[in-house]
Amino acid sequence: MRKPLAATLGAFVFLGVFWGSFAVLLTDLSRSLGLSPGPLGLALFAGAASSIAAMALLGRTVDAVGRRPFLLASGGVLGLGIAGLAFADGYGALIAVLMVLYGASGLYDVGINAAAVDLERASGRRIMSLFHAAFSGGGVAGALAAGALLSAGVGYRQVYGLVLLPLLAALLGVAATRPVASEAPSREGDEPARGLLSNLPLLLVASIATLGLLSEGEMEHWSGIYLRDGLALPALLGASGVAVFHAAMAAGRLGAAWTVNRLGNRRTLAGAGLLTAAGMALALATTEPALVVLGFLLVGVALSAVVPIAFSVAGDLAPERAGAAISVVTTLGYGGFLLGPVIVGGLAEVFGLRAALGTIAVAGLAILVLSTRVDGGRKGTYSGRASS
Repeated sequence: MRKPLAATLGAFVFLGVFWGSFAVLLTDLSRSLGLSPGPLGLALFAGAASSIAAMALLGRTVDAVGRRPFLLASGGVLGLGIAGLAFADGYGALIAVLMVLYGASGLYDVGINAAAVDLERASGRRIMSLFHAAFSGGGVAGALAAGALLSAGVGYRQVYGLVLLPLLAALLGVAATRPVASEAPSREGDEPARGLLSNLPLLLVASIATLGLLSEGEMEHWSGIYLRDGLALPALLGASGVAVFHAAMAAGRLGAAWTVNRLGNRRTLAGAGLLTAAGMALALATTEPALVVLGFLLVGVALSAVVPIAFSVAGDLAPERAGAAISVVTTLGYGGFLLGPVIVGGLAEVFGLRAALGTIAVAGLAILVLSTRVDGGRKGTYSGRASS
């Protein structure tokens, strides 16, 4: 169990490193291409569409081909996308690169979460929050490293190249490790959409995950731009705001299992939604950098438990088809992660970035409302039964 656990944690850490650095470097990328929030949002939309299509069409194959081949293939294509960012010299090239990058990232996300569910089931312990804390820890490292390198005079294109090093390490770890056995999919598992897309408890979980990931995506894509362009902070200080958000996510996820065991699913999610709205309201009500970052910290803590609960429950609702169930939640949830930044870009073009980020507070209130339909159980279970 130790080697598969370490390899899967490493795979999560890398994805966090990438998104943490991406959040910081997006400001430099958009500046170099002369993009305002609207055109940048459209480019992100192209990536989002590619990712959603890739997960919908190929995500379920993680059960058929196995976790390790799936991760190695998606990770390899993800590396090509990251390298492409370093060479994108025009708007058309950026759109093409983002389509490859986001499509591969979505599939990689399906793979690592399926592997995490296998480990959780094999261990008999609720450890999904640990994996997502590893992702957030990687986000802290990626954001701070990118900010430090930019402050030291390293070009943003070179920083993209350096991000390939932790990807290589993660893929080598996956390749060298024999994954734990996953339950063989039933014949029904070859037709996941027909059964799982009519599973109302699963769709409830997916809706909550979508709102949580929408908020995470907006924070990861636009918080750095807001701090560096909106508040005119230097690169390292702007990166520190992104890092604080990820650090809060990591700390919150490490304590998420304790919180759920103490409060239950319903109250944990309700508190997360309310605190998300309050934290974002604080961040947007002032231009004082310390208070803005404090608001980001509260949002990070609040969102930390939402997605781990969703993925754990998805696996529980269809244990013999865990990969397919996670693909459904990941496709819808990751769609929120990707479409959220697009929504912010469009709204920012009309109303300004500060007002557009208010959608995070709205998403928090929506999580609060949906949490009333969640069972109050304390072991990651939701009301309702999986449809057959």
